[in-house]
Amino acid sequence: MDGQRGAALPGFSLPDVTQNILLYIPFGIFGVWTARRYASGISLYAGIIGVGLLYSIAMELLQTVSAARIASPLDVIANAIGVGIGVWVAPQVEQAVGLVVERLGTTGLWASPARYVLAAVAAAIVIAAWYPFDITLDVSTLSERSRPFRRDPWLWPGAAELWWQAIRFGVLSFVMAISLPRLARRAAMVAATASIAAAMLVDLGQLGMGHYPIGVAAFLSQLAGASVGAAAAFAVTARGNW
Repeated sequence: MDGQRGAALPGFSLPDVTQNILLYIPFGIFGVWTARRYASGISLYAGIIGVGLLYSIAMELLQTVSAARIASPLDVIANAIGVGIGVWVAPQVEQAVGLVVERLGTTGLWASPARYVLAAVAAAIVIAAWYPFDITLDVSTLSERSRPFRRDPWLWPGAAELWWQAIRFGVLSFVMAISLPRLARRAAMVAATASIAAAMLVDLGQLGMGHYPIGVAAFLSQLAGASVGAAAAFAVTARGNW
């Protein structure tokens, strides 16, 4: 049994290494944010990396007793690198998040009652698109998952689905525009742009997860819906009806 297991040990696999690095980057980021009240400087960073290394070793040791998993010292090294990257970028990530929060504050979003509706609509779109959340960091599967899109970029889904895509991003754009009162007339343009960017992100997530991928046809419907929703919000707010 041990001989068979030893023969099955994998060599260097770039997709596996990449997956393990990406998986442990948040460990380093959130580790710094959580533990900085107790330490600082080199002691903080070394402590987080040390804890991440010990945690990774423990996980690999647990895999030695599982027939479905194969422990590898390369995984430990990749995990430690991921923690180190997370520790290194934690201040920059925090600064970027703070800047985004501050900029959103200037739009009036945090004071707008419509922000709750916006959050609900955004969550519903993500859940509908990504369910059953077949999320993986294994980059080696991307080729197979994106095969339908590469064969036919349009991926025509039918009229009903095209209407549904337009409606949900139209609603998102409309609610977003009325959630940004301080932007006045610019709110519609900002909402349309942000909704289109959100559509691209959601579609890429769908493509990466292997759940029915979105093609160009559906994306154009999303773009049209976002534009119409923003235009409707502009018309409503311009007349003072909201």
